[in-house]
Amino acid sequence: MNAPRRFFFYGTLLAGMDIALTRRVHGHLLALGPAQVRGRLVAIPDPDGWYPALLSGEGRVAGMLYAARPSFSRATLDELDAYEGGCSRAHGAGEYRRVAIGVRLDDGRCRAAQAYLYARPLPRGSRELPGGDFVSWLVGTGASPFRQA
Repeated sequence: MNAPRRFFFYGTLLAGMDIALTRRVHGHLLALGPAQVRGRLVAIPDPDGWYPALLSGEGRVAGMLYAARPSFSRATLDELDAYEGGCSRAHGAGEYRRVAIGVRLDDGRCRAAQAYLYARPLPRGSRELPGGDFVSWLVGTGASPFRQA
């Protein structure tokens, strides 16, 4: 199976987040622009900081659309899947599952991409983010983002 060619990130995988994996992976990605998907966004508490969960729903979730550069490999995808504790199988046991999703760029263009959808019951202390924007929520609340231990 070929690796997907576009990804929608909305949280700790965004460029600029202080995570070693994010810094490595973005060398294989090209930012296409700010974008949104349909859904709900929830912030999940963790001893190492907050991280977001994309859920099905009627709201809008803000993020960024990225395209895979030629150097993006199956190994890069496997690394992303391992970080998210997920896989592309619809009934995998991971925390997230990678799914195909429709993305609308802020300039109005629509694209298909892969995104990580939360696949477990929400843990205690999770917070709904009505604005659907994890980075804005972090800035507005002063909450600390997840940092890989």
